[in-house]
Amino acid sequence: MNLPVEKVALALVILALGLLASVTARRAIERFGSRVFPRDITHLLARSTYYMVLFLTVVATLQALGVELTALLVAGGFAGLVLSLALQPLFSNFFSGLYLYGEKSLVIGDLISIGGFIGRVVEISTMSTRVRTLDGEVVRIPNSRIINDYMVNYSKSAVRRLTFKASIAYREDIGKAINTISSALESIYLVLKDPSPEVYASELGDSGVIIDVKVWVPTDYWYQASMQVIKTVREALAREGIEIPFTQVDVWFRTPLEVGGREG
Repeated sequence: MNLPVEKVALALVILALGLLASVTARRAIERFGSRVFPRDITHLLARSTYYMVLFLTVVATLQALGVELTALLVAGGFAGLVLSLALQPLFSNFFSGLYLYGEKSLVIGDLISIGGFIGRVVEISTMSTRVRTLDGEVVRIPNSRIINDYMVNYSKSAVRRLTFKASIAYREDIGKAINTISSALESIYLVLKDPSPEVYASELGDSGVIIDVKVWVPTDYWYQASMQVIKTVREALAREGIEIPFTQVDVWFRTPLEVGGREG
């Protein structure tokens, strides 16, 4: 088949420009993408862009030469649709990983809570994020779940509130109990003075008066502070002789209850 010189020249120009564009795009992504994404992701994006531009260049070149590509493009489009549906979860996790890298909402060492797990981030990849829980277990969480689910990142704040409830017997002096707890909190170095602790009677429980205790502690020492605060408050109440009641249940009988044994 004899091809006009004009078509051949146009095809060569398209091919040369396409090759130049693919190489330029790859180098630009490798140069500037490394400032935002890790090296492996940058390399993957650069290589994908390179082959995509190269594919479009080949298609444009063949069209310039007069090659009929309609049937081939239709078949390729259908195959691409089927493949994209099959790989949708992978694509979702991959682009979610890119979003996490770009937004920097997570970094290695962050303490997070998601999907019932609480732990520190130990690895962030293109497809998933690994979290080491407080129990020492390593959990792999798909990146799409991190994007779509409710997640708490405790490390984004330097301080975190610690809340717990204490109970005192009804016969005890509420004011004395509150002052005792407040004084005990002042002796704990992990409890911040600003914001100041809150100690108050919140409700009348089944067995005693419920006192809420709310303090602010450094985020990185929240776990240690929770153990120390509860232990110190318990010991302070015991020293002052303030009773912490057990659960009590009063049983009432509708009919009189006879007590005593049968006469023989």
